[in-house]
Amino acid sequence: MGTIALKNKTILVTGGHGYLGSFLVKALREEGAIVHTLSRTSSDDAFHHKVDILDSETLKICMQKINPEIVYHLAADISRTRDFSIFERMNQVNVLGTLHLLQAIENIDSHFIFASSSEIYGNNVSPFHEHQIPQPVSPYSLTKVNAENLIVTFCANTSKKFTNLRIFNFYGANMPEDFFIPQMIHSLKRNEDFLMTKGEQMRDFLHVDDVVQALLLTAKNRNSYYETMNVCSGIGTKLCDLAEEINTQISSKARIVLGALPYRANEVWEMIGSNTKIKEKLGFLPQVTLDNGIKRTINNL
Repeated sequence: MGTIALKNKTILVTGGHGYLGSFLVKALREEGAIVHTLSRTSSDDAFHHKVDILDSETLKICMQKINPEIVYHLAADISRTRDFSIFERMNQVNVLGTLHLLQAIENIDSHFIFASSSEIYGNNVSPFHEHQIPQPVSPYSLTKVNAENLIVTFCANTSKKFTNLRIFNFYGANMPEDFFIPQMIHSLKRNEDFLMTKGEQMRDFLHVDDVVQALLLTAKNRNSYYETMNVCSGIGTKLCDLAEEINTQISSKARIVLGALPYRANEVWEMIGSNTKIKEKLGFLPQVTLDNGIKRTINNL
């Protein structure tokens, strides 16, 4: 079907000032795209739009003005807590906000690319395949499943192109400290003992550069239309082994204290994905090994 050049394409990235969004925006601009960002925060960027996706009328006006050919929807309310007191607000942002965005571009010929989460698989048998029925384990993953279903149904009824990407754990340079890997790196660099669970959980890690490549390939390749795909390495790593690798590379005086923290209720033990589909459809192949990625991350935190 041929690839699509992104040069001079008008592209919108919601959550474009977030961690993943900022890397994506930079990569898209390097491709020569005209990139607009949208979030609730202010910015000096002339292509940034301060709009709340819950404000449907303002959002509609904004979308008509931008007229995007590709929309990356990365904006989300994120929390790993299992406490359902947050569900109502999270559902508003992650599901109703997604609906407002879809309605705002209903009459615009655009490709809607949604950043979903590996957490939607829950306690399915890994490696996770896209045909497995989701088993969300938290308010967050439940809203991601609901948003995915909304996108599929809405786009089927409006003949709109979409792709749902289930993104697995990622890491990289300058990542905020509230994520596991940077939290550990900062702690060890300060020679402070790092307290964690026994670390028996297995996770599938991707460097942020590889995630961005998957996002770019999705926009460039028509084979991504109407698909739901995992964005993952296909390799499982135990958190205790990852901790040991980081500690070895930093040569810290601090210790990793395994078992100091309890596991979460409803913990997912194996979160490893199959990347067969995205390889076959888009030719995606992760380029950054975990060892090399950790080394780069340590040097850039």
